[in-house]
Amino acid sequence: MMEELYKAKVKEIMMPKHDTPFMEENASWVEFLSKLSLRAHAWVVNNTEQMKVVGVVTEHDMLRSIMPPGQRKERMFGVHRAEILHKESVVQDIMTHNPVVCSPEETVADVLKKFSSFDIRRLAVVDENKRLLGEITIQLLVKKLRHKFMNMV
Repeated sequence: MMEELYKAKVKEIMMPKHDTPFMEENASWVEFLSKLSLRAHAWVVNNTEQMKVVGVVTEHDMLRSIMPPGQRKERMFGVHRAEILHKESVVQDIMTHNPVVCSPEETVADVLKKFSSFDIRRLAVVDENKRLLGEITIQLLVKKLRHKFMNMV
Protein backbone atom coordinates (compact mmCIF):
# COMPACT_ATOMS: atom_id res chain seq x y z
CA MET A 1 0.00 0.00 0.00
CA MET A 2 2.83 2.45 0.80
CA GLU A 3 4.46 1.64 -2.52
CA GLU A 4 1.28 2.73 -4.28
CA LEU A 5 1.30 6.03 -2.37
CA TYR A 6 4.99 6.68 -3.15
CA LYS A 7 4.31 6.27 -6.88
CA ALA A 8 1.26 8.57 -6.91
CA LYS A 9 1.68 11.82 -8.83
CA VAL A 10 1.41 15.14 -7.04
CA LYS A 11 -1.39 16.19 -9.42
CA GLU A 12 -3.54 13.30 -8.10
CA ILE A 13 -3.29 14.46 -4.48
CA MET A 14 -2.53 18.20 -4.43
CA MET A 15 -4.87 20.87 -3.17
CA PRO A 16 -6.04 22.91 -6.19
CA LYS A 17 -5.18 26.58 -6.63
CA HIS A 18 -8.64 27.81 -5.62
CA ASP A 19 -8.13 26.22 -2.15
CA THR A 20 -4.48 27.29 -1.84
CA PRO A 21 -3.73 30.44 0.21
CA PHE A 22 -1.76 33.08 -1.70
CA MET A 23 -1.19 36.83 -1.82
CA GLU A 24 0.69 39.29 -3.98
CA GLU A 25 4.22 40.26 -3.00
CA ASN A 26 3.14 43.87 -2.55
CA ALA A 27 0.28 42.94 -0.18
CA SER A 28 -0.36 45.29 2.72
CA TRP A 29 -0.13 44.43 6.42
CA VAL A 30 -3.93 44.19 6.53
CA GLU A 31 -4.05 41.50 3.85
CA PHE A 32 -1.03 39.73 5.33
CA LEU A 33 -2.58 39.63 8.81
CA SER A 34 -5.95 38.55 7.40
CA LYS A 35 -4.42 35.58 5.55
CA LEU A 36 -2.18 34.52 8.44
CA SER A 37 -5.06 34.70 10.92
CA LEU A 38 -6.85 32.00 8.89
CA ARG A 39 -3.95 29.84 7.71
CA ALA A 40 -0.43 29.10 8.94
CA HIS A 41 1.04 30.19 5.61
CA ALA A 42 0.40 31.79 2.24
CA TRP A 43 2.28 31.49 -1.03
CA VAL A 44 3.50 34.81 -2.40
CA VAL A 45 2.99 35.47 -6.11
CA ASN A 46 4.35 38.31 -8.20
CA ASN A 47 0.81 39.36 -9.21
CA THR A 48 -2.60 37.78 -9.66
CA GLU A 49 -2.36 37.82 -13.47
CA GLN A 50 0.89 35.84 -13.84
CA MET A 51 0.67 33.98 -10.48
CA LYS A 52 4.42 33.22 -10.40
CA VAL A 53 5.50 31.93 -7.00
CA VAL A 54 8.23 34.21 -5.61
CA GLY A 55 8.03 33.36 -1.91
CA VAL A 56 6.11 32.02 1.05
CA VAL A 57 5.10 33.63 4.35
CA THR A 58 4.48 31.50 7.40
CA GLU A 59 3.51 31.93 11.01
CA HIS A 60 7.27 31.83 11.75
CA ASP A 61 7.79 34.89 9.54
CA MET A 62 4.95 36.56 11.41
CA LEU A 63 6.51 35.70 14.77
CA ARG A 64 9.90 37.08 13.70
CA SER A 65 8.27 40.34 12.57
CA ILE A 66 6.33 40.99 15.80
CA MET A 67 8.83 39.83 18.46
CA PRO A 68 9.45 42.48 21.15
CA PRO A 69 12.72 44.47 21.07
CA GLY A 70 15.59 42.63 22.73
CA GLN A 71 14.19 39.21 21.80
CA ARG A 72 14.84 39.50 18.09
CA LYS A 73 17.41 40.60 15.60
CA GLU A 74 16.99 44.31 15.03
CA ARG A 75 17.84 44.04 11.35
CA MET A 76 16.17 41.80 8.82
CA PHE A 77 17.66 41.41 5.34
CA GLY A 78 19.61 44.64 5.94
CA VAL A 79 16.48 46.68 6.76
CA HIS A 80 15.66 47.95 10.25
CA ARG A 81 12.52 46.24 11.58
CA ALA A 82 10.89 49.52 12.55
CA GLU A 83 11.02 50.53 8.88
CA ILE A 84 9.41 47.25 7.81
CA LEU A 85 6.61 47.54 10.35
CA HIS A 86 5.70 51.04 9.10
CA LYS A 87 5.84 50.34 5.39
CA GLU A 88 2.58 49.87 3.50
CA SER A 89 3.88 46.88 1.52
CA VAL A 90 5.70 44.36 3.65
CA VAL A 91 5.19 40.85 2.33
CA GLN A 92 8.27 40.90 0.08
CA ASP A 93 10.33 42.17 3.03
CA ILE A 94 9.52 39.30 5.39
CA MET A 95 8.73 36.38 3.08
CA THR A 96 11.06 33.47 2.43
CA HIS A 97 12.26 34.11 -1.12
CA ASN A 98 12.50 31.38 -3.78
CA PRO A 99 10.75 28.62 -1.83
CA VAL A 100 11.22 24.96 -2.68
CA VAL A 101 8.49 23.93 -5.15
CA CYS A 102 7.45 20.83 -7.06
CA SER A 103 5.83 19.94 -10.35
CA PRO A 104 2.47 18.18 -10.68
CA GLU A 105 4.30 15.29 -12.40
CA GLU A 106 6.59 14.54 -9.44
CA THR A 107 5.76 11.57 -7.25
CA VAL A 108 4.90 11.48 -3.56
CA ALA A 109 8.31 9.85 -3.00
CA ASP A 110 9.96 12.93 -4.61
CA VAL A 111 7.91 15.24 -2.40
CA LEU A 112 8.75 13.28 0.77
CA LYS A 113 12.46 13.61 -0.07
CA LYS A 114 12.06 17.40 -0.39
CA PHE A 115 10.10 17.63 2.87
CA SER A 116 12.87 15.74 4.65
CA SER A 117 15.88 17.35 2.92
CA PHE A 118 14.70 20.93 3.38
CA ASP A 119 12.87 20.37 6.70
CA ILE A 120 9.61 21.81 5.34
CA ARG A 121 5.94 20.80 5.57
CA ARG A 122 4.49 22.19 2.36
CA LEU A 123 5.36 22.74 -1.29
CA ALA A 124 3.82 24.98 -3.90
CA VAL A 125 2.92 22.99 -7.00
CA VAL A 126 3.96 25.01 -10.04
CA ASP A 127 4.07 24.69 -13.81
CA GLU A 128 7.22 25.10 -15.91
CA ASN A 129 6.86 28.91 -15.64
CA LYS A 130 6.62 28.79 -11.81
CA ARG A 131 2.89 29.65 -11.94
CA LEU A 132 0.96 28.45 -8.90
CA LEU A 133 -1.22 25.40 -9.57
CA GLY A 134 -1.85 24.35 -5.98
CA GLU A 135 0.01 22.92 -3.02
CA ILE A 136 0.89 19.65 -1.34
CA THR A 137 1.41 19.35 2.40
CA ILE A 138 2.37 16.69 4.91
CA GLN A 139 -1.12 17.06 6.38
CA LEU A 140 -2.66 16.30 2.98
CA LEU A 141 -0.50 13.17 2.64
CA VAL A 142 -1.51 12.01 6.13
CA LYS A 143 -5.19 12.45 5.22
CA LYS A 144 -4.65 10.46 2.01
CA LEU A 145 -2.90 7.69 3.94
CA ARG A 146 -5.64 7.63 6.59
CA HIS A 147 -8.27 7.35 3.87
CA LYS A 148 -6.42 4.40 2.30
CA PHE A 149 -6.13 2.60 5.67
CA MET A 150 -9.81 3.15 6.49
CA ASN A 151 -10.83 1.71 3.13
CA MET A 152 -8.79 -1.43 3.81
CA VAL A 153 -10.67 -2.28 7.03
